Amino acid sequence: MQNKTINDLGTNPALFQNDEKILYLEARILKLGEICNDLNPYTPIPEDFKFRLREFNIMEFSDPFKITNALLMLLEDTIDELHILKPFNDN
Repeated sequence: MQNKTINDLGTNPALFQNDEKILYLEARILKLGEICNDLNPYTPIPEDFKFRLREFNIMEFSDPFKITNALLMLLEDTIDELHILKPFNDN
């Protein structure tokens, strides 16, 4: 079960068991991080990249800086959700 990706787990995280939800959130964080790293707000957004953004309900592509902000908000919300299920160990 540890090698599952977002696609392997399905599309409705509300139906996941706790361990599956943690794996889903971890995979989502990785995917959002990759998108953030790949986005260049100074060049036109390629069609394949728009497809990746649509997976996260980002449908407006005219302002790359709004896209960046939306991605960062999604990333922050996902990290917060993960930390509720899997708290940091500060020791």
